Amino acid sequence: MTYQSVSGRDPGDGFDAFVRARWTATARLAYALTLDHQKAEDLAQESFAKLWFHWKKVGAENPDGYLRRVVTTTFLSGRRRRWIGERPTAVLPDHPVGPETGRIDDQQALRQAMARLSPRQRAAVYLRYAEDLPEQVVAELIGCSVGTVKTHASRGLAALRGDNALDPNTFDEPGAFAGIAEGRA
Repeated sequence: MTYQSVSGRDPGDGFDAFVRARWTATARLAYALTLDHQKAEDLAQESFAKLWFHWKKVGAENPDGYLRRVVTTTFLSGRRRRWIGERPTAVLPDHPVGPETGRIDDQQALRQAMARLSPRQRAAVYLRYAEDLPEQVVAELIGCSVGTVKTHASRGLAALRGDNALDPNTFDEPGAFAGIAEGRA
């Protein structure tokens, strides 16, 4: 498969391999931000498409950082556009479940709690704690100051800790946010 535009421009060697190597991580980041599989896939695809146009400049430098920034800024700018579409409202019936579902229940509760955060708080908390990025990098990705990142992360964690649906010890475990991007529940 070749990626050539109508003008015949080729993004250069390595783009295909980069997409294959980074698709899963990019989709995981997109899911952690959107909390929706379809929107996450659309966000990842749109981000790779934007990267393709700048591949010749960015490909040799820091494509991971550039891609992460594209995903984050596309998500944040997309949240500004109001779209009211379908929203499932039916409540699922109660079914007896085994004790092994506790971890999945915790991940689902964390996902729901993350959904109640503002988009910037969610991005700051996820990028800072799940992706383990330094505050300076998160600030650059979100497009704000380091102090604002600290505020978003602090308020986001406080809101998550204050959520009655979550176990208070959830955030003390290593990798507490790792399950958020898997989207399995």
